[in-house]
Amino acid sequence: MPRLAASLIFSHTSLAAQVDLVRTLEAAGFDRVFFGEAWREPVVPMAAALGNTSSVGIGSAISQIFPVNPVVTAQQVAQLDELGPGRVSVGLGVGASFVVERWFGIPFERPLQRAREFTEVLRGVLASPEEGPFSYDGQLFSVRKYRLPFTDKAPHVPIHLAAVGPRMQALAGEVADGVVIGALHSDRTMEQTLKWLRAGAGKRGRRVDDLHIWYYLACCVSADPDRARALARRSLVYLAQYPHYHAVYAAEGFGEISARIAELVRAKDMEKAEQTVTDEMVERFAVAGTVDECRAQLRRYSDYPGTPVLHLIPFRISEDEVRESFHLAAELAR
Repeated sequence: MPRLAASLIFSHTSLAAQVDLVRTLEAAGFDRVFFGEAWREPVVPMAAALGNTSSVGIGSAISQIFPVNPVVTAQQVAQLDELGPGRVSVGLGVGASFVVERWFGIPFERPLQRAREFTEVLRGVLASPEEGPFSYDGQLFSVRKYRLPFTDKAPHVPIHLAAVGPRMQALAGEVADGVVIGALHSDRTMEQTLKWLRAGAGKRGRRVDDLHIWYYLACCVSADPDRARALARRSLVYLAQYPHYHAVYAAEGFGEISARIAELVRAKDMEKAEQTVTDEMVERFAVAGTVDECRAQLRRYSDYPGTPVLHLIPFRISEDEVRESFHLAAELAR
């Protein structure tokens, strides 16, 4: 069995209930629990989890970089590391263009350059307690002699980039400590990811083995295996709405089906969209069933590099069912 991580993305679930779930996953031996930025920002849940656990890693996956400043992000990261020394990681991503522009009112421009500079500024500010005041002249960001004022030691926090396309994956290999890849992948797409990570790492004289890979897996665990597979279908429907995931579906031979699913979603015919997801798609892209069935399915990934991140998006799924699935998923790591 590979090591396991989990991604929690909740809207209505209280922080107390989220912390309780993190404790369950920690006790089961999960390697890391990530908080995603969707309906909640991740910093407060991370702080709550760090303050109520003792060993499990806590990370963001993913924090959006368009609506925030990297100096402020460095302050947040350093304080999180103060709460849980050595347990924090930060995952950065550009987000979706329609989210950035619709919700935050920011033009979605030069995402690759922004990701590069944001990472460089974040790393430089985190190093400033030991290396001295940090200055930076970039195309998008400028910093003049800033030093973290509340610590004398540089927080050593891994920085991961969310990367689906080849250029962002190459950038992750060049400037980050690891990569968070999307929720749809295969042996072929993983080979392509390693190729681009290797190309980026080579620019800095590093090896791909120096990077950590986190790959998301749609996962639903239930005492009722049919229910688990039905809910997994809903996560696969959700992913079909995004162009980059449609491209993966298409590359794996499901392009026509994915396009049909997206069309049905736009028409708000969700039930038919779910029915259009084939059993083969569930088997290829998700882990779903009873604890024993999911444990057997996870062994398919034993030769994958990196760590699987189990997730279940509350898309037409109650958050009660999502939490129940994760409590059962804790058994997978035992």
